[in-house]
Amino acid sequence: MNPLIYGFWDGVFYDNRQTFSPTAPEDLPLDQFSQFNPGNPIMTFVGDKGFLVLDRRADLAFALWRYYQRAAKESCGKCTPCRTGSLIIAEALEKAVKGHAADVDWDFVESVATQMKETSLCGIGLTTPTAFLAALHYCPNEIRHAQATPEALYDYYSLLTAPCVEACPAHVDIPRYIDYIKAGEPELSAAVLLKHYPLVGSCGRVCVRYCEKACRRRFLDEPVDIKNLKRYAADATGPMQPLFHNSRLETHPLSPKVAVIGAGPAGINCAYHLLLQGYEVDIFEANSHAGGMAQVGIPQYRLPKGLLESETEVITELGGRYFYRQRLGYDFSLSDLFKRGYNAIFIGVGCSKGMYLGLDNEDTTLSGYFNGIDFLHKVERSVAGTKPMKLKGDVVVVGGGNVAMDCARSAVRMTDGTVHVIYRRTEEGMPADHEEVLAAKAEGIQFHFLSVQKEILSENGKVTGLKIAKMREEKVPGAKRGKLIEIEGTDTVIGCDTLIAAIGQRLDQQVLCDDDGIMFDRRGNIQVSEALATTRPGVFAGGDSATGPTTLIDGMAQGQIAAQSIHEYLTRGSVGFVARRRMSELLKRAHILDEKKPTIDLCTMPRHQLKTLSVEQRRGNFEEVDLSMTGDEAIREANRCMRCYRIYAVTTQLPIPGNLTHTQNQAV
Repeated sequence: MNPLIYGFWDGVFYDNRQTFSPTAPEDLPLDQFSQFNPGNPIMTFVGDKGFLVLDRRADLAFALWRYYQRAAKESCGKCTPCRTGSLIIAEALEKAVKGHAADVDWDFVESVATQMKETSLCGIGLTTPTAFLAALHYCPNEIRHAQATPEALYDYYSLLTAPCVEACPAHVDIPRYIDYIKAGEPELSAAVLLKHYPLVGSCGRVCVRYCEKACRRRFLDEPVDIKNLKRYAADATGPMQPLFHNSRLETHPLSPKVAVIGAGPAGINCAYHLLLQGYEVDIFEANSHAGGMAQVGIPQYRLPKGLLESETEVITELGGRYFYRQRLGYDFSLSDLFKRGYNAIFIGVGCSKGMYLGLDNEDTTLSGYFNGIDFLHKVERSVAGTKPMKLKGDVVVVGGGNVAMDCARSAVRMTDGTVHVIYRRTEEGMPADHEEVLAAKAEGIQFHFLSVQKEILSENGKVTGLKIAKMREEKVPGAKRGKLIEIEGTDTVIGCDTLIAAIGQRLDQQVLCDDDGIMFDRRGNIQVSEALATTRPGVFAGGDSATGPTTLIDGMAQGQIAAQSIHEYLTRGSVGFVARRRMSELLKRAHILDEKKPTIDLCTMPRHQLKTLSVEQRRGNFEEVDLSMTGDEAIREANRCMRCYRIYAVTTQLPIPGNLTHTQNQAV
């Protein structure tokens, strides 16, 4: 059944009010708009491509009024058409919904909206007039002759976002922190980031750039260097801990206590957000320092030794406590924590068990044979000076992800031989960051694509080489990846003294027992709901433990979600609906932010080329390779941001859980 009553979308008007053959946008899955929260129908949806009316009782003028109230609130004031136009449109629509539509000069308002759409400087002014102008043109009676609408009749939710924001797992307000860099205020830029997580400098170095893949600037020249602008904001601001000095909140002796297991990115961010809400939080960490797998698994040339750990000190600044060398399943159990008086628990342990190649008759005890995780642990201890390690001869790394690149780029700094990377698919199919692959090539690492490992060669208990064979990839209709077929007669041997299997890692399930009441999914990770609740009441999990190996930004995003869910559990006794997540889900599933034929009428401006240490300077040491931008460089790169904000809004038939008022607006 087509739920669209009428609407304007992507340049086309649809009117099904008096027809037996309803029409709708072919590429818009209207089933996604059936309800916002369970049992609560969406009546209208307004966005950058137009509006949809999904209920005959809906009031289009009311929906547009609330939408333009948000536009007026978010308009930055840097251009008159948007700053003035958004207010004029909002005030005109307010008169309409209060029964005074006849008092409005709609022709004047239309001219203002047209000028706003044609001459504004950013996405708010350029896109928000679309729905209003379409309504005036195709549905004039709904606007020019609108009837008074009781405000209590509908609930309403709006979201300010952008393609880069939606691509970011933490939904960081990227255009806003870039705006502050443009203005020469890196401290305020860092403050925007601190709303989401405390590991700003670390993330600015190792973030995997989901946002840049979504940056609309790529349709013109190249994406904005969002990652390194984040790093600049952190480096220019300096240590974050002083910003929280004397910021710890007083907690009541009977206030809920939360235990966080694991001081990695997920656990740190979960604790961070709970502490900001006034909870008493303790973190239990198996190692002797904070940072988790990110601290021991990311080499110093990418993430300088101590930076991540120093940023985690914000936890103690906010009143949290660390308990080191406390390992779940060995030193305590979940039941122990509940007996100690903790009211909720978050499990944020990493995937600490590396995987070997799994070949027939494989001997994992061979000297010189490591899995990727164990190797990076040894590298971390060696660089720290606690247990120096030297490599001799050639090194072979098997794998194509970021861990494989970390292993290979670490090994090339430690050996006098050649480092080889074996990957079974093409270079284009590698999951590793493209920048990491390019850096590895520059450092002399040899890549063998479409190659598969067949046998480990050894003598006297030591690795001597790896037999590999060439592969070909055969396309499979409808599949993203082709079928790999070994080419007979292509066996070759690469001699080596060190072999590193960097093909994956997994959760150590031994940390949990049957009495803990925690179930695992088919991949061996902790089974969680959308709100990251486990099968045991009061216990939540996120990051590597719930998803498998993930990135620092993904882990931090899950930590924030878990903190929100724990707050709901402790205040309401259950985990409820989160409107922000639902709107993001709607935008994604309905492909709202997709663009068919994007055109950007701007002059090209080359992306800043980040300065790095030369290849010669990198040899034999773990000094940071990428260098931070200067202030002038950062401002110039920030000025490439087109501020592609979009506003989306729904009206619903029933109240939206968590919406404090009918006029509540949600920011990114």
